[in-house]
Amino acid sequence: ALKALQIQVQKLAEENRTLREENKVLVAEKPKRKRRAEAPDELLAHEQTITLYARKYGMTVEMFPNADLFSKQRPEKPTPFNSRDRYLTATTQESAFLDELFQHFPDRLHGVMESSYFSDLVMKSISEARSSEINKLRSVAGNIFDLPGVYFSNTQYRRADVTEIQKMLGVSAANPKYKTFPPVLFLGMQEDPTLKTVFGNWELLAKILKAALRGVTSLHQETTGGPKTNARKWNLEHVTPGSIAWAAVIAIFLLSPDTEFQKSGTGKSSGINYKDLFFHYKKLLLTKWDSRRIQTIVQNIDREVFGSAKSSASAATQEDHSSEVIRAMNALDIDSDNES
Repeated sequence: ALKALQIQVQKLAEENRTLREENKVLVAEKPKRKRRAEAPDELLAHEQTITLYARKYGMTVEMFPNADLFSKQRPEKPTPFNSRDRYLTATTQESAFLDELFQHFPDRLHGVMESSYFSDLVMKSISEARSSEINKLRSVAGNIFDLPGVYFSNTQYRRADVTEIQKMLGVSAANPKYKTFPPVLFLGMQEDPTLKTVFGNWELLAKILKAALRGVTSLHQETTGGPKTNARKWNLEHVTPGSIAWAAVIAIFLLSPDTEFQKSGTGKSSGINYKDLFFHYKKLLLTKWDSRRIQTIVQNIDREVFGSAKSSASAATQEDHSSEVIRAMNALDIDSDNES
C-alpha cells in the first residue's frame, strides 16, 4: 500500500511539473495587458472624469504640460498661477504650474494625480482632443481665413507656396524664417513693428474658439440642441489666457505646411516650435491680462464665442524669441498706460 501511495505521489508530482511548464508557455505567449488595464479600480472609476478635465485642460490651460511634474505634490504655499511672479524663475513656474493643475482638476482626483496612470491618461486625452479639434477646424478653415477651403481640407496642399498664406505668416521665398508674432495675429493682419496690436486680430481667434467650443455649425447659425458641445460639457463661459494662446497656435499650424501636429510640439515640415509659441503667448496674455487692451480683446472674444461679454478677471536649439516677447509686453504696458 505504501509503495502504491509513493507511485501515486510521484505521478502527481510529474503531472504538476508538466502543468507548471505548460503554464510558463501560456504566460510567455499571453499578450501583454495594456498598462491602463492594470490600473487600480479607484483610478478606473475616475477615468471618464479625468478624460473630461484633461481635454479641457489641454485647450484652456496648458497645451504642452510637463508630464514629469504631474507626480509632484501641490506646494503648501504655491505661486498663484495667475500671478505675474509666475515667470520670475524656474521654481516659481513649477510652483504655479502645480497650483494651476490642482485648481483645474477636482478635489476628488487629487489623491490619484501622482500615479503614472493619471499622467498617461491626461497626456493621451490632450493629444487625442487636439487631433480631433484640428480635423474639425480644417473643414471650416477656409471660412475662418477667408481662403479656398481646399488649402486646408487637403492636408497635402502646398500651403507654403500660397502667396496669401505667406503674407499671413510673414514669410517669403527670400525670407523663410517664421516669426514669433506673425501678421495673422495682428489687427487687419498687418504686422505692427511696435507690437502694440498683437492679438488684435481677435475675430480670427474667436472663430477658431467658437468652432472648437461650440461646434463648426455655430460659425453659420445659432446652435440649439444636438450633441453637447465642449463649452457645455466643460461648463465654460469665458475664454482664458490658455485658450487664446491655444487658438493662436492652432491658427499658425493650420496655415503652416505641416500635415500633422507632432507631440513634440515642433513642426515636421516647418520647423515651427509650437510649444515655444504657446509658452510665449500664454505668458504675454497672463501677465498683461488686466490691461485695458487685453481685456477689450477678451471681452470681444467672449461676446463672439459665448454671446456675452463676461469679464474673466527652452532648449539651446530652440529659437530665442525673448526679445520679441519683451517688446510686445513693453508695448502693451505703454498702450495700457496711455489708455488708463
